[in-house]
Order: sequence, then structure tokens, then C-alpha cells
Amino acid sequence: MIKNTSSRMLNAMLSIPPIRPQNLLPVVIMLILWIGVGRMGLPEQQTFVLSVVIAQAYAIWRNLPQAAHSLNQTTGGRTGMLRWPVIVLLLLSGLQLWLNNPLFTQRAISAVALFFLVVMVLGVMREGAVMDRVTPKNTEGGAVYETVSLLRVNALVAAMVVAVNEILISTESLTVWITVMPIFVLFLHAFYWFMVLMVLPPEAPDDQTPRPSRDA
Repeated sequence: MIKNTSSRMLNAMLSIPPIRPQNLLPVVIMLILWIGVGRMGLPEQQTFVLSVVIAQAYAIWRNLPQAAHSLNQTTGGRTGMLRWPVIVLLLLSGLQLWLNNPLFTQRAISAVALFFLVVMVLGVMREGAVMDRVTPKNTEGGAVYETVSLLRVNALVAAMVVAVNEILISTESLTVWITVMPIFVLFLHAFYWFMVLMVLPPEAPDDQTPRPSRDA
């Protein structure tokens, strides 16, 4: 048992995919702005808010085409549903720039992660019934595919974001926050994929064993 678990953990660690450059760009942009704008003599608080808000805006706009494509596939082309999230995010970005308060900007990250955590927890509470309805059954009533839910992994990651962000807010300066967060993003990528690979069942020894379908 211990040997099998250790082997699975080692295989999972060695199978973590590299982080894609486009996923690193927001934190790179944030660091570049923090250093570049800071050298222009702007106050630290204003530099912090500007750097973080622009990085947030880039991350959001970069993901809009993918979100539109997903909506087009699942809602029959009702991509207009993206209008309201975009409006809310634009208003939030404008509010951050207007208030020019680093604490508000930091807490906004916690609020988004907390909202995501609540959604994941609500999903976990209902996933059993949903899985029973959507999983194909064979003639004997058993599941054709072994389903794997990633809701708990997503919830754990969201909780980690809230915890780390709040610890940095309460104990560290803005310089430490903006230095630690990019490192935390790298750790979060590795941790997320490690957990995903650990919750997936071991690969089937032959082609007759059903492959799992993922439900995130």
C-alpha cells in the first residue's frame, strides 16, 4: 500500500505539465509595471494598484475568447451572456483605480476566490445526484465510465488563494506581496496538477477497462 502510494505520488510529480507562457504573462506584466512605474517616482500605493489592476485586466481579456467559445458550445450561441460579467469586471477595475487603495485591491482577489470556493462547495453538495443523472449506465445498471470530480480540488485551490492572500495582507508589505504572489502562482500550478493526477484512477492495464471521464 505504502509502496503503491509512493509510486503514484512520484509519477504524479513527474507528470506535472509545464505552465504555459500565456498563464505567466499576467504576473510578469504585474512585476514589470511594479518595477518600471515605481522608477518613475509614483507613490507605492498607486503603483501597486495600477500594476495589479492592469495584470487582472489582461488575464480577463485573454480568457474571454475561450469563455465565448465554451458558451457557444454549451448554450447554443448565447455568447451575449458574457456581457454582464465583463461589465461587472470593468466596474470593479474602475473602482479599484478610483479608490487607489491597495487593501481594497488585495481584498478583491480574496473576494473572487471566496466566491469561486462557495460555488465549488455548492457543487460538491449536489454532485452525487448530478453524476447519477449524467453518467451513462450499462444494461446491468452500472456506470459505463468511472467519473472523476475535480470540484474538491478546485475548492482546495480557491481556499489556498484566500488563505495565502490574507496572510500576506496581514503580515507583509506591498513589496513582499507582489514578490511572493508570482512564486505562489507557480506553486499553485504544480499543486493543482499534482492533486488532479492523484485523484484520477490508475491507468487501465488493458483497453477493456473503462477510461475515466473528468467533471470539473
